[in-house]
Amino acid sequence: MATAAEAPASAGGLVPHTHFQFAAAKKEARPVRALLDGPPGSGRTLTALRMASALGESIAVIDTERGKSKQYADQVAFDMIEMETFAPRDLCLALYAAAPYDVVVLDCWSAFWAGPDGIRDQVGKIATGMRGGAAANKDAAWEEMRPLERQSVNAVLAFPGHVVATLRNRVEFVLETDAQGRTMPARAAGRMEARDGLEYEVDFTGSMLPTHELWVTKSNAPGLSNELLTDPVEVGKQLRTWAETGVDRAPRVDFLHRAYDGEATYEALSELAREIQACRASKMAALDPSGNPTTLGDVVSYRLAAAYARSQREAKAAARAQRQQGAA
Repeated sequence: MATAAEAPASAGGLVPHTHFQFAAAKKEARPVRALLDGPPGSGRTLTALRMASALGESIAVIDTERGKSKQYADQVAFDMIEMETFAPRDLCLALYAAAPYDVVVLDCWSAFWAGPDGIRDQVGKIATGMRGGAAANKDAAWEEMRPLERQSVNAVLAFPGHVVATLRNRVEFVLETDAQGRTMPARAAGRMEARDGLEYEVDFTGSMLPTHELWVTKSNAPGLSNELLTDPVEVGKQLRTWAETGVDRAPRVDFLHRAYDGEATYEALSELAREIQACRASKMAALDPSGNPTTLGDVVSYRLAAAYARSQREAKAAARAQRQQGAA
């Protein structure tokens, strides 16, 4: 039996009509996406800040922990906003505001999953408001919220700088027997508070231990996986070196400036659209004309449609003027 590649060739050669075209792969230079999880008191916030200090010069902190990050402002320089409600649209707006910074520290991302107005909270409210109550409408409520959740996750992943996000662990207690044979409760970290599979979306994940050590559970950068580390600055340096090696395919903040340029032509916007596609930046957080969160790709599409319509009107006006001039 002929293989898939051989079959068209036997009929006269490959048919070059498909838009799927393979090319040689090259290492890409893209910003780091890192997750740090851990139980209370394990040092997530300071570790994230110290790691961020090695990743870039300017740091923005999205603080969901009642301003806890300020306690470390004497050790790491950063700007911050303090958030009290955690709707996915608010995360997108915060990321849009943070776009000029080299690094954003999201401390902690769990709030946008399980906090007030977070994903799970909104799913519960939607389900409760439906006929039949929460229990009967859970799936329908999730279906309604899933696009907003996906938009907020994509906005984090498409941020034009590095991202270091922290996650809470649910604290659980287990019974252990001490040296004297006594059975005592001991605190143990449970699952992280985030949607399932979030760790697959990022380049680096680490779990903070009660000893303030970092156990690396995943790293796309070589030499860090399955290591117990104590120097987050060194971790940040290694991640930065890895991230900056290769062909530049990083989302850039200038994409936003060009998308909102009132003088941009259809040709300039078309070129921007191609660059955004190449850098996987179409899901970057942006604002629509009403100030609501949207994506960079949608902004450029809207501007392209408007620019094309304007060029068509101008072309028709020029043709009409030329006909009138000829008639005269």
